[in-house]
Amino acid sequence: MTWRRLTVAAVVVVAVAGPGLAACSGTSPGSGRAPAAEPTSAGHEHQHSAGGPVGSGAPGGTVVVHAADELRATLTQLAPKFEEAFPGVRVAVEYGRGSEHAGHILAGAPVDVFVSADAVATAQVGTGHVRGTPAVVARNPIVIAVPPSTGITGVADLPGTRVALCAETTPCGRMSRAALVAAAVDVRPVSVEPDPATVLTRVRTGAADAALVYRTDVVASGNDLRALDFAQALRIADEYTAIKASTGLNTVGADAFVAFLGSALARHIFADAGLSPT
Repeated sequence: MTWRRLTVAAVVVVAVAGPGLAACSGTSPGSGRAPAAEPTSAGHEHQHSAGGPVGSGAPGGTVVVHAADELRATLTQLAPKFEEAFPGVRVAVEYGRGSEHAGHILAGAPVDVFVSADAVATAQVGTGHVRGTPAVVARNPIVIAVPPSTGITGVADLPGTRVALCAETTPCGRMSRAALVAAAVDVRPVSVEPDPATVLTRVRTGAADAALVYRTDVVASGNDLRALDFAQALRIADEYTAIKASTGLNTVGADAFVAFLGSALARHIFADAGLSPT
């Protein structure tokens, strides 16, 4: 066993052995040795089989995880690391919208872990369908995306500049406007677009001086734009919450996986994607 495997396993085992420690670490918003299960598309009915209950002791069997689609890149890296730490364990991840995942759990599907930033969906699951305390594992704030050379240094500089926003019907649009309201800044957008990628294109082409999007959108788009944080957006950032569903059959595996999402390795991978630590 490599030193990395020993380190990761030790972190997770300690967290599973001490439930109080695991709860504290999460509250405050690829490829590998054995690949995670192929994700199913959003809109399909639940297809995972947990293979029966897994008893106490070291994690084993299959850990069934339902997660927000925007976490695909990070969990594709994290699931093999978890499997490497616990040989014989398999992580099967299904990606999609929070409301769909919540519906699966409420219908009794054997889901061990549910991870989402959808507050409504997590609240639905949290009402009578959760073991232990939900853990916030990462936060995704709205930021100001600007070119490398710009006179904009913060949210107070936005009035009077050409700002591109996501449409109000999108999560990016709703959260951007909430952040501007919290900052008491009045912005009249020069462009309103259907998605973050198009909004960022407006900045790249010079049609806008700045854009408001999630930090993960800026990181995923490449290195040609900078992300400027501002306090008001950080305080209301989307929170990715990990829930151990009571419908799951692999309780030991679920405990270990949620603890792993709070480990130093997981925080590093989340940060690489633009997510803030909790």
